[in-house]
Amino acid sequence: MSFFRQFPKVEYDFNQNAIKQNVVDIFRHVKPIQEFIDNYTQYRFYDIENGERPDVVSELLYGSTQYYWTFFVINDFLHDGYRAWPMSQEDLHEYIEEEYNGYAIVSRVEAGASNTIAGKYQIGEVIQGNNSGALGKLYRKNLDMNQLIVRDMSNSFVYEVDEAIQGNTSNDVVVASQVFKYAEAPYYYYLTSDVKKRPQTNALHIKGAKHGDGELSYQTYRQYEYELNEERSKIKVVDPKYIGQFQKTFESLINA
Repeated sequence: MSFFRQFPKVEYDFNQNAIKQNVVDIFRHVKPIQEFIDNYTQYRFYDIENGERPDVVSELLYGSTQYYWTFFVINDFLHDGYRAWPMSQEDLHEYIEEEYNGYAIVSRVEAGASNTIAGKYQIGEVIQGNNSGALGKLYRKNLDMNQLIVRDMSNSFVYEVDEAIQGNTSNDVVVASQVFKYAEAPYYYYLTSDVKKRPQTNALHIKGAKHGDGELSYQTYRQYEYELNEERSKIKVVDPKYIGQFQKTFESLINA
């Protein structure tokens, strides 16, 4: 059974020309009510193995591929659809290489200083290292982490620490305190002594290794993506004994 077959249809005028078409109401959404969860289902947790698709997990749990849609109903993070399903290690590696290609240039922020990227540079402009001669296009600015994300390097040179980075269009300048490959750059900082790794993302933290009562460490973009993927690999599933009842109740709610 297709997931969207359970959704009601509505008439919609796509072209604003008074000609309406019957389409599936994909905006209709039902979250299982707590009483139903308590009285009819016993949720279990399932660890998705590397590369397992929703239909494969459904077959393993319920002896049928048709219940794959239930995972997207009862797990909040999967309400975004299949793109939130955990990736295989191979796909994740490929995704990171594509999503995080380029370099991250960090400028140091000192209390009371103006060496910050806020209000500087234009997205898409070429920025140049005045010492290295490195040239690349500004792809993104991360103001919290004070990072310039640069892609499309037009030569083989790489930006250097302590050199001035100048925008060829804006003429804005900051001095690079750190240069990383984008995937290995800090996603957020945390106190080394904090086992929970709670973020310390204020821009002033970027300037050094000390903060308050401990040294700072950081989580890279790569580490973040791997941990997020691992976290998403543990999902709630409906106990097989109740899957039929769950389907019937969901169908009645979605078409109410």
